Amino acid sequence: MLPALIAVAYIVLQIVGRPTLAPANDAYRYNKAALQLLGDSPEQAHRTALKAYCHDKVRWETRYHGLRPENLRDDAASYPSPAKRFSACMAASADGLKPTSPRYARIFDVRPGVPVMAAPFIAVFGAGSGLLVTSVLFTVAGGLFAYLLLRAVGVPARVALLGQAFFYACPIGWWGGYPLTEGPVLALTMSALLGAWWLFNRRLTAGTILLAGSMVVGTAVKYSTFLLVAGALAAAAALCLALVAGTRHRGTYLMAALNAAVVLGIGALSVHYNLPGSTETLQDTFTDHFAQSDVAAPWPMLGELNGNYWTSWIQEEVRSPWLIAAVGLGTWGLFRHSRALGWIVLAVGLTGIAAEIAHPVDSQADRLMLNVWVIAVLGLPLLLHQLIQGRADGEVVPQPPVDGTASDSRPVAQSAR
Repeated sequence: MLPALIAVAYIVLQIVGRPTLAPANDAYRYNKAALQLLGDSPEQAHRTALKAYCHDKVRWETRYHGLRPENLRDDAASYPSPAKRFSACMAASADGLKPTSPRYARIFDVRPGVPVMAAPFIAVFGAGSGLLVTSVLFTVAGGLFAYLLLRAVGVPARVALLGQAFFYACPIGWWGGYPLTEGPVLALTMSALLGAWWLFNRRLTAGTILLAGSMVVGTAVKYSTFLLVAGALAAAAALCLALVAGTRHRGTYLMAALNAAVVLGIGALSVHYNLPGSTETLQDTFTDHFAQSDVAAPWPMLGELNGNYWTSWIQEEVRSPWLIAAVGLGTWGLFRHSRALGWIVLAVGLTGIAAEIAHPVDSQADRLMLNVWVIAVLGLPLLLHQLIQGRADGEVVPQPPVDGTASDSRPVAQSAR
């Protein structure tokens, strides 16, 4: 019952902490799409989703207005009432929440996974809470998959529980508490890793079903992310086949083939449906969500922005190197336990770096790099287990008597296994 109790604790903390959530522009778009799936007209869906957004905006503004000391001197009459601010928000976005560019809207239109999964919860809890419930429940599932993966690689339940708890406590759990795609994306990434590990261990049917299912659903949620994840897993399988003894069997070949097929499939879908690609993403970045004219040469600008961003990032990490330390120690723990596990988790974790390189915007850095934390979530419990196991193996006990005589006083190493 302990994994369930940890999951419930995470849910309770999200309920308590909900007032701290900022209004999410993306949530308006996912809510609108889900409401249309439930039968609302486009205009009805727009107004209902906008009401949810404006309620969040008013609540957020009210909370942080009261936290600023200078505002406490204001006369109550000088600050508009919540009702007036809500009406102003609705009026300001009567024709749609900005950005209103059709090119920006299409980025969300080609992600049907979240609206489809959220629709039942929105039908029950409403547009304001249904999407948040969806994200939180998927984040809960992601933590449980982390627990199951750690158990599958052979660590005791108490150590696997630490991995589950860390999944909720690190930035993955923080962003998973927002009504965005991060909850579903990280849950499906963890389930894909579990499926890949099952294939490495010759659980062909279960591994194939879980890995393929995770990739199909993940592609519907955010195809750009799962293009990277599938490519990373295919590359990790190739590395293991070349470098890791004992991995040349049907499961590893099947894992490589499945992920290669996903990469090719997403590529074919992108061409057939003309899905927004990397160039369109760059134009979105450099035109303030298409509010300005397109730039002529986005790729050199991306290189310059990366140079500026990573210089700043390294300077900040030097002052507070917790992410680097956690990922470094996690990588050590993964490879000490199993080189095969190390390669597949490291490959998936590095997709967070790849996403940040493709979109080096400082305000979105923590969110885009979430996959990096998977290395720490799985590697740190493994490292802790190895240290505990090593300490137990190194304990000394008196050598027992063999023939009834007094025992030898010299200590010997006694294995705890």
